[in-house]
Amino acid sequence: MRAPFPLALRIGTDIIATNRILCRLKPNSKRLTRLAARFLHDKEVEDLTRRFPDWRNPELLLESQRRHVATWLAGRWAAKEAAKKAWDATLLSFRDLRVETEIGGAVHIICDTAIQPDDDSYHQVTEQVAQVSISHDGDYTIAAVIATPLHQDIKAELAARRSEAEAKLVDKYA
Repeated sequence: MRAPFPLALRIGTDIIATNRILCRLKPNSKRLTRLAARFLHDKEVEDLTRRFPDWRNPELLLESQRRHVATWLAGRWAAKEAAKKAWDATLLSFRDLRVETEIGGAVHIICDTAIQPDDDSYHQVTEQVAQVSISHDGDYTIAAVIATPLHQDIKAELAARRSEAEAKLVDKYA
Protein backbone atom coordinates (compact mmCIF):
# COMPACT_ATOMS: atom_id res chain seq x y z
CA MET A 1 0.00 0.00 0.00
CA ARG A 2 1.25 3.50 -0.85
CA ALA A 3 0.80 6.41 1.54
CA PRO A 4 -0.06 9.75 -0.11
CA PHE A 5 2.18 12.78 0.27
CA PRO A 6 1.18 14.11 3.72
CA LEU A 7 1.11 17.85 2.98
CA ALA A 8 -1.13 19.98 0.78
CA LEU A 9 1.76 21.60 -1.07
CA ARG A 10 2.12 22.29 -4.76
CA ILE A 11 5.21 23.19 -6.74
CA GLY A 12 5.51 25.12 -9.98
CA THR A 13 8.61 25.98 -11.99
CA ASP A 14 9.40 28.03 -15.07
CA ILE A 15 12.46 28.98 -17.05
CA ILE A 16 12.84 31.84 -19.53
CA ALA A 17 15.64 32.92 -21.81
CA THR A 18 16.44 36.47 -20.71
CA ASN A 19 17.07 37.51 -24.32
CA ARG A 20 13.31 37.13 -24.94
CA ILE A 21 12.91 40.19 -22.70
CA LEU A 22 16.16 41.90 -23.71
CA CYS A 23 15.21 42.05 -27.39
CA ARG A 24 12.13 44.02 -26.37
CA LEU A 25 14.34 46.55 -24.61
CA LYS A 26 16.45 47.39 -27.65
CA PRO A 27 13.93 48.37 -30.36
CA ASN A 28 11.92 51.06 -28.62
CA SER A 29 10.49 52.13 -25.31
CA LYS A 30 6.86 51.73 -26.45
CA ARG A 31 7.22 47.95 -26.75
CA LEU A 32 8.84 47.72 -23.33
CA THR A 33 6.13 49.90 -21.74
CA ARG A 34 3.41 47.73 -23.31
CA LEU A 35 5.11 44.57 -22.08
CA ALA A 36 5.36 45.92 -18.53
CA ALA A 37 1.73 47.10 -18.57
CA ARG A 38 0.62 43.69 -19.77
CA PHE A 39 2.18 41.59 -17.05
CA LEU A 40 3.36 43.71 -14.11
CA HIS A 41 1.18 44.54 -11.12
CA ASP A 42 1.06 48.27 -10.30
CA LYS A 43 3.22 47.71 -7.21
CA GLU A 44 5.81 45.94 -9.37
CA VAL A 45 5.91 48.89 -11.77
CA GLU A 46 6.62 51.11 -8.74
CA ASP A 47 9.41 48.75 -7.67
CA LEU A 48 10.85 48.67 -11.21
CA THR A 49 10.82 52.48 -11.36
CA ARG A 50 12.48 52.75 -7.94
CA ARG A 51 15.23 50.31 -8.96
CA PHE A 52 15.67 51.52 -12.54
CA PRO A 53 14.41 55.13 -12.85
CA ASP A 54 15.07 55.29 -16.62
CA TRP A 55 13.61 51.88 -17.55
CA ARG A 56 10.95 53.50 -19.77
CA ASN A 57 13.73 54.96 -21.93
CA PRO A 58 16.02 52.01 -22.64
CA GLU A 59 17.98 54.08 -25.16
CA LEU A 60 19.29 56.11 -22.17
CA LEU A 61 20.58 52.98 -20.43
CA LEU A 62 23.96 51.37 -20.83
CA GLU A 63 23.96 47.81 -22.16
CA SER A 64 24.69 46.45 -18.66
CA GLN A 65 21.74 48.43 -17.25
CA ARG A 66 19.43 47.11 -19.99
CA ARG A 67 20.54 43.61 -19.11
CA HIS A 68 19.74 44.22 -15.41
CA VAL A 69 16.25 45.48 -16.32
CA ALA A 70 15.70 42.48 -18.60
CA THR A 71 16.90 40.07 -15.90
CA TRP A 72 14.56 41.67 -13.35
CA LEU A 73 11.61 41.45 -15.74
CA ALA A 74 12.46 37.86 -16.68
CA GLY A 75 12.46 36.95 -12.98
CA ARG A 76 8.95 38.35 -12.57
CA TRP A 77 7.74 36.55 -15.69
CA ALA A 78 9.17 33.19 -14.59
CA ALA A 79 7.83 33.60 -11.04
CA LYS A 80 4.32 34.31 -12.30
CA GLU A 81 4.35 31.36 -14.69
CA ALA A 82 5.57 29.12 -11.86
CA ALA A 83 2.87 30.43 -9.50
CA LYS A 84 0.11 29.74 -12.01
CA LYS A 85 1.38 26.16 -12.24
CA ALA A 86 1.70 25.76 -8.47
CA TRP A 87 -1.80 27.06 -7.88
CA ASP A 88 -3.18 25.25 -10.95
CA ALA A 89 -5.00 28.45 -11.81
CA THR A 90 -4.98 29.22 -15.51
CA LEU A 91 -7.51 32.02 -15.00
CA LEU A 92 -5.11 34.00 -12.86
CA SER A 93 -3.76 36.82 -14.96
CA PHE A 94 -0.18 37.99 -14.59
CA ARG A 95 -1.55 41.20 -13.08
CA ASP A 96 -3.25 39.10 -10.35
CA LEU A 97 0.22 38.03 -9.25
CA ARG A 98 3.00 40.16 -7.82
CA VAL A 99 6.47 39.46 -6.52
CA GLU A 100 7.43 41.28 -3.34
CA THR A 101 10.70 41.47 -1.46
CA GLU A 102 10.57 41.94 2.29
CA ILE A 103 12.99 44.19 4.15
CA GLY A 104 15.07 41.18 5.22
CA GLY A 105 15.37 40.00 1.62
CA ALA A 106 12.80 37.18 1.60
CA VAL A 107 10.91 37.03 -1.68
CA HIS A 108 7.25 36.04 -1.96
CA ILE A 109 4.68 35.87 -4.69
CA ILE A 110 1.22 37.10 -3.86
CA CYS A 111 -1.99 36.14 -5.58
CA ASP A 112 -4.11 39.30 -5.37
CA THR A 113 -7.60 39.01 -6.85
CA ALA A 114 -8.95 42.20 -5.28
CA ILE A 115 -10.20 44.52 -8.00
CA GLN A 116 -11.67 47.35 -5.97
CA PRO A 117 -12.12 47.47 -2.22
CA ASP A 118 -15.87 47.27 -1.77
CA ASP A 119 -18.31 46.03 0.84
CA ASP A 120 -18.72 42.63 -0.82
CA SER A 121 -15.03 41.71 -0.78
CA TYR A 122 -14.18 43.30 2.57
CA HIS A 123 -14.68 40.05 4.48
CA GLN A 124 -13.29 37.81 1.74
CA VAL A 125 -9.76 36.59 1.35
CA THR A 126 -8.38 38.24 -1.78
CA GLU A 127 -4.64 37.71 -1.24
CA GLN A 128 -2.60 34.57 -0.72
CA VAL A 129 1.17 34.28 -0.33
CA ALA A 130 3.50 31.60 -1.68
CA GLN A 131 7.24 31.10 -1.45
CA VAL A 132 9.27 31.84 -4.57
CA SER A 133 12.90 31.39 -5.49
CA ILE A 134 14.26 33.19 -8.55
CA SER A 135 17.70 32.39 -9.96
CA HIS A 136 19.65 33.80 -12.88
CA ASP A 137 22.39 31.97 -14.75
CA GLY A 138 23.82 33.48 -17.88
CA ASP A 139 21.02 33.98 -20.38
CA TYR A 140 18.41 32.06 -18.33
CA THR A 141 16.15 32.87 -15.43
CA ILE A 142 14.35 30.16 -13.48
CA ALA A 143 11.72 30.42 -10.76
CA ALA A 144 10.27 27.84 -8.42
CA VAL A 145 7.14 28.39 -6.34
CA ILE A 146 5.87 26.32 -3.45
CA ALA A 147 2.28 27.01 -2.43
CA THR A 148 -0.69 25.66 -0.57
CA PRO A 149 -3.96 25.29 -2.50
CA LEU A 150 -5.78 28.54 -3.17
CA HIS A 151 -8.21 29.75 -0.52
CA GLN A 152 -11.90 29.05 -1.20
CA ASP A 153 -12.68 32.77 -1.62
CA ILE A 154 -10.06 33.08 -4.35
CA LYS A 155 -11.29 29.87 -6.00
CA ALA A 156 -14.81 31.33 -5.97
CA GLU A 157 -13.55 34.51 -7.67
CA LEU A 158 -11.82 32.43 -10.34
CA ALA A 159 -14.97 30.34 -10.84
CA ALA A 160 -16.96 33.56 -11.33
CA ARG A 161 -14.40 34.71 -13.90
CA ARG A 162 -14.70 31.38 -15.71
CA SER A 163 -18.51 31.65 -15.80
CA GLU A 164 -18.28 35.21 -17.11
CA ALA A 165 -15.82 34.20 -19.82
CA GLU A 166 -17.96 31.24 -20.85
CA ALA A 167 -21.07 33.45 -20.99
CA LYS A 168 -19.23 35.87 -23.30
CA LEU A 169 -18.36 32.99 -25.58
CA VAL A 170 -21.93 31.75 -25.65
CA ASP A 171 -23.19 35.27 -26.46
CA LYS A 172 -20.56 35.68 -29.15
CA TYR A 173 -21.49 32.47 -30.96
CA ALA A 174 -25.23 32.48 -30.27
